[in-house]
Amino acid sequence: MKTADPTQRDQATPPTSRDLTRAWISVVLIPVFFVLAIAFGEGTSSLLGYNNGGSYPTWVGLVSDAVATVVCLAPCVAAVLFGRKARELSVRAAIVPIVIGYVVGAGWLLMTIVSEIGNLL
Repeated sequence: MKTADPTQRDQATPPTSRDLTRAWISVVLIPVFFVLAIAFGEGTSSLLGYNNGGSYPTWVGLVSDAVATVVCLAPCVAAVLFGRKARELSVRAAIVPIVIGYVVGAGWLLMTIVSEIGNLL
C-alpha cells in the first residue's frame, strides 16, 4: 500500500502552471482589491477625523490616496511578478496577466495623480 507523499504532489504540478495560475488569481482579485482600496482610502480620511466628500487638508488626501494605492496595486504587482516567473519558464500565455497588471496599475496611478493635482488647483 502506498502512502501519499506531499512532495509528490508538488512535483506533479510544474512550477510554470503554478505561477500562471497565481498570476490569473491575482488578475481576478483586482476588482475586489479595487473596491477595498476605495474603502480603505475613505476609511483613512475618516480615521483622521475628516468627513468623506468634505474639504480636508492636502496631507489627508495624500495619506488616504497612498493607503488606497498600496491596497489596489497589491494584486497588480502580484499578477506581474507571477506572470514574469511563468514567462521566464517559457509560458507564452503569461503575457496576458502581465499586461493586465501593468495597465490596471498604471491606470490607478494615473487616475490618483490627476485627481490630486485637480484637488490642488
